Amino acid sequence: MIKNPNKYRLLRVFEYMLQTDEEHPLNVTQIQNKLAEDGFCDKLPDRKSILRDLACINDCGYEIEVCENHNCGKYMNGKQKVFEGYQLKMLADAVTSARFLSADDAKKLIDSIMSLGTIADKELLKKVVIRDESLNVATNQEKYKFNHILEAICEGKQISFQYNDKYLTKPEPEDLSNKGRIYYVSPYYLVVRNNNYYLIGCTEKHSDFSHYRVSRMVDVCKTDLKAKDIKDSETYKNLAREGKNIRDYLREHINMWFGDTQRVNLHCRQQTRLDVLGTFGNLLNINDCEGDKEYFATSVQVQAGGGFFNWVAGMGGNVIITGPECVREAYKKYLESQLALYK
Repeated sequence: MIKNPNKYRLLRVFEYMLQTDEEHPLNVTQIQNKLAEDGFCDKLPDRKSILRDLACINDCGYEIEVCENHNCGKYMNGKQKVFEGYQLKMLADAVTSARFLSADDAKKLIDSIMSLGTIADKELLKKVVIRDESLNVATNQEKYKFNHILEAICEGKQISFQYNDKYLTKPEPEDLSNKGRIYYVSPYYLVVRNNNYYLIGCTEKHSDFSHYRVSRMVDVCKTDLKAKDIKDSETYKNLAREGKNIRDYLREHINMWFGDTQRVNLHCRQQTRLDVLGTFGNLLNINDCEGDKEYFATSVQVQAGGGFFNWVAGMGGNVIITGPECVREAYKKYLESQLALYK
C-alpha cells in the first residue's frame, strides 16, 4: 500500500486515461476498480473525486470526450497521442529486424514501444508485428559498446578496442585484426548502414576518416585521452572545401567502403527509382530517357569500388554503369571475379 494514496491518485487516473480511445472508454466505476486493484487506495474514492480528477486532466489540455452513451464513460480523443498505431508498427518492425540488437534487447524495446499505444494499438500490434528472435544476432554486450562510444563522443575522448575481422565467436589473439592490436580512435559519428552500425573516426596515426563495424569491435573502452578535433581531419577539410557534409559522405560511400569518390553515370529502369533515391538521396538530377519511358538516366558521386559494385549487382541488371569507361572496366573485373568462384 502506498502512503498518502490521494497524492498519487490523479497521476494514476491520468495513466489509465492515456490507454483509452473511443472503442475503449472508462467510466467512473471502472476507474475506481482499477485503483483498488492496483492498491492505490484502501477504500474506493467517491465519484466526485474521480470526476474532479478527470476535469483537472481536461483542464491541462488533454481533451476528454464523453461517450454518446454516458454510462460507457469517457476517453481521450487521441490528439495528444505521441505516436499513431501505424508509427508504432513501423518502430516495432525496425526493432524486430535489427541485427545489431540482441534478442533480449529487442524484446524489451518492442514491449516499450507497445506501452506507448492505447489498448487498441496494443491489440493491433500483437496481431501485425511478426517477431523473429533469430534475426537479432547481436550479443548482450552490444549495448555496452554503444554506451562507451556515445559517452566518448559526447566527452571528446578517444576509445580503444580490438577488431574481430573474421567475426569468430571466441577469437584467439592471432584471429583478431593485426594479431590483436589495440586501436585508439577519436570517435565522431555512429551511423547505421544496411542494418549494421558503424563508427566513423580517426586513428592516432591517420587524419582521414576510418570506418569500423561496431559488431566486430572487441573490448571497447572509453579512455582518458583527448580526441582529435574533427576539423583537423583531412576528410573533414575536403568535405568543407567541396561544400559537403557528413550526409554527403555517407551517400558517396556505399556500404561504408573506403576510397576516393568520382562521378559515375547510370542508366536505370524506372522500377529502381525509389531504390536509387533511397541510396543516393532525393536531390539527384534524374532525366527520363527520350524515346524509352522504361529507363531514366542519372549520375552519382560515389566511391566506385566494392561497396558500389555490390549495390549495382544487387539491382539484377536494372542499373547499368554507362561511364566513365574506367569504372565500367573495373565493374567487369568485379563480375568476372564473382563468376570465377563458380567455375
